[in-house]
Amino acid sequence: MFFGPVLKMVVKAVVAPSIRRAKIRAAMYYLQTVRSVREVFMVLGAVAFCFALMAGGAVLVPLALCMFMPWQPQTKAIVACGFGVFYLIAPLVVAIVLMSEKRWMRMTRADDLMKDVIGK
Repeated sequence: MFFGPVLKMVVKAVVAPSIRRAKIRAAMYYLQTVRSVREVFMVLGAVAFCFALMAGGAVLVPLALCMFMPWQPQTKAIVACGFGVFYLIAPLVVAIVLMSEKRWMRMTRADDLMKDVIGK
């Protein structure tokens, strides 16, 4: 009867730190995986950017049409600059939003995992 509680205390003292270390190690591996997936996503984003650059040729078609419209030169310049600014800023905003490390931590719930492991 005496050995039951003592054995339980010893097992708890030995197993609990091991479980904690295993949780920390699993969290580290999970975070490394999230980082790797993020890097792969960034490479795919670069590939998508190259395709978007090729699609830029399709952007030149409306721009060329704009140039041949019977508008004043100032109007044509304003419209062309508007196209240019839009096609430069829109992908930049999308890339900044999608590549945010904070967003990736939230999407993969790695921040919740870190809170659970750290205990805060």
